[in-house]
Amino acid sequence: MMWGFSVSPSVPWVPTRDEVVETVVRLLNPLHGDVVYDLGCGDGRIAISIARRYPWARVRCIEIRGDLVEKARDAAHTANVSIDVIHGDFFKLSFSDANIIYMYLLTSVNQKLKPKLEAELRPGTLLVSLDFPVPEWIEVARVELPRSWQRTLYVYVVGYSDAPARGLQPSLEALREGLRRLKLEALPPGERTRVKKLLEA
Repeated sequence: MMWGFSVSPSVPWVPTRDEVVETVVRLLNPLHGDVVYDLGCGDGRIAISIARRYPWARVRCIEIRGDLVEKARDAAHTANVSIDVIHGDFFKLSFSDANIIYMYLLTSVNQKLKPKLEAELRPGTLLVSLDFPVPEWIEVARVELPRSWQRTLYVYVVGYSDAPARGLQPSLEALREGLRRLKLEALPPGERTRVKKLLEA
């Protein structure tokens, strides 16, 4: 399904700190053949780092600014990694083939994007959002970094996190599927315990 908006929400590009990039890459666990998306990828540093660490995954990033698309493509070429850098508006493009989504947007944009995420993404899709939660979704884990900005990673699983807000029963099967793509050992101890309790519910 294509989603049309008369004016696309504006998200300023803020380069992601190296510590955040390393944490995201360490947390993710793409399976062979998985498709990983970075929505609003900027210069591509997250996507490139994921592709370098997990060459068996297909990494795609969507960026609306042409100058940043060129930066991301040039950086991927320099890094000698293969990523698909798509020049376009993620509100108007399908990412229904995603197994993992990473995004660093704004809470207001996440709110507007939420219906598209709920309509397109398959149960078990893992979604990680930096600093800005997806309103009304229940996080399955949270990772706090020590600095005062770019510090919180919210982890969600489609079919579980979004279910209560939609009047549905959270699916443990979806949760298990999503958590296959997350390295539990990379979570803080308290969050590992939390996730294990969710799986035992």
